[in-house]
Amino acid sequence: MHEYLDVLLRVGEAPDSPVYAFVKKEKRRQLLRDAKRLRKQQVEPRYKNLHSAEELADLYERTARRDEIREQGQRDLQRILAEMKRVRKGKEAEVEKALETLLNESARTAIEHGPGSEADRRHRLLHYLWWFGGQVIARRRRPPVPYSGLFPPVRDLSIQPRMELTASQILDSPPPGEPVIAFPPEGNDSGRERVFLRIGVGKASWVGSFEIGHMSVGSVSLMPDNKHLFVSAKGSGYIIDLKTHTLVEQIGTHVAFVWTDAARTLFTVDHNGMSLESFDKNGRLWKTGIISSEGFREMSLEDGIIAGEARRGSGWVRFSVEVATGEVRFEDAG
Repeated sequence: MHEYLDVLLRVGEAPDSPVYAFVKKEKRRQLLRDAKRLRKQQVEPRYKNLHSAEELADLYERTARRDEIREQGQRDLQRILAEMKRVRKGKEAEVEKALETLLNESARTAIEHGPGSEADRRHRLLHYLWWFGGQVIARRRRPPVPYSGLFPPVRDLSIQPRMELTASQILDSPPPGEPVIAFPPEGNDSGRERVFLRIGVGKASWVGSFEIGHMSVGSVSLMPDNKHLFVSAKGSGYIIDLKTHTLVEQIGTHVAFVWTDAARTLFTVDHNGMSLESFDKNGRLWKTGIISSEGFREMSLEDGIIAGEARRGSGWVRFSVEVATGEVRFEDAG
């Protein structure tokens, strides 16, 4: 049983990856080869708005390592279960008593070492296995423990769909035979140059023609409400309905960068390194006045406060913004 728990812990601590599908051995080898090529700058990421070459190489390596560990874990569990079945045969009462003793001891050790400790994690796994075994006996059936149920393939199920919705490629020209949606519509623009973007992957992909702004970079992001995309086309900011691909609103032509907190509750836009604008799942929260004369750095979000440093004059000054109200405060840089 201890060996069984060791395997469960090992698989549970495998590297995380947003990739749903289990990657088989030959494909894992290909991922590792591609990771080396990316690190040597022999190839470039297809969707540069999602990953740099280093980030994509790291994702490939984590995915390959994760599924190597999962595959070995499955083989180990099958071997251990076969041995446990052999030992249990004809000795059900003795085995049940030994398992009950083990469970009680693991509970004591878990309390002693505290929440989050290895002892605590082992006890939780053992308790699950004890409960599952009891359900099988009570219902007089023996369904196999689903491997995918013990080890979910990804820890955050939202990452891969979000990447598939926001992956984007710059196109040299409109693709023949495909509809192209203009943002803003032809005739309502200012006549500035346009860029063609394919957004999304697979059957859900679509092509937009975006009037560009006055910056050098762009981005495509899913906003916190999961109903709108934010597209920055070299500084021109567009809020677009995710389902209908219709323009909801344009917000400026100097979008320098966009930032989403880890929990995806707040989406913040930097306008020309001077002011900030934030949205939550219900829409726009606020837009500040001028905070900086030349950019922001060391941005963070904690306890409802956006904090960072703003360029003012010849130096950097600490500032904070109250997320609930948009109120800006400054303090000496020190």
